[in-house]
Amino acid sequence: MWIMKKSLIVFVVLMSMLWTAGAFAELEEGLWEVTTQVEVRGMPQSIPPNTVRQCITKSNPVPQDKDKDYDCKTISQKISGNTVSYNMECKGKEGVMQTSGTTTYTDNFMNGASTTNFKMKGRPEMQMANKIKGKYLGSCPK
Repeated sequence: MWIMKKSLIVFVVLMSMLWTAGAFAELEEGLWEVTTQVEVRGMPQSIPPNTVRQCITKSNPVPQDKDKDYDCKTISQKISGNTVSYNMECKGKEGVMQTSGTTTYTDNFMNGASTTNFKMKGRPEMQMANKIKGKYLGSCPK
């Protein structure tokens, strides 16, 4: 009985390692062009889309806009198949942004969505809905 339990444990551990290793088989590591369309709830005007180029890797698959005025950290990240779910927090002198989202990688493309809550000092909290799309461009510059 003990040998059977031990074999089952070894099997489960090996399968989870294989699943994790293959979780981003469709994620092409390298330079990506990522476009984010932001919609601020309660604001009648739309904000123009923002496009950035970013190196994305299997160890860091969350698209991010590097803003020098904010210090951003990925708080949590979960990989399921070719989709990454994440929570981020960005702190700056204007306030704190908390973002929850998902991004799915398929071939040389990505699609995702996120929600950002922005708490500005002395102002009511704003909520933003973000649509994310991207395409693989090639290797990252050295």
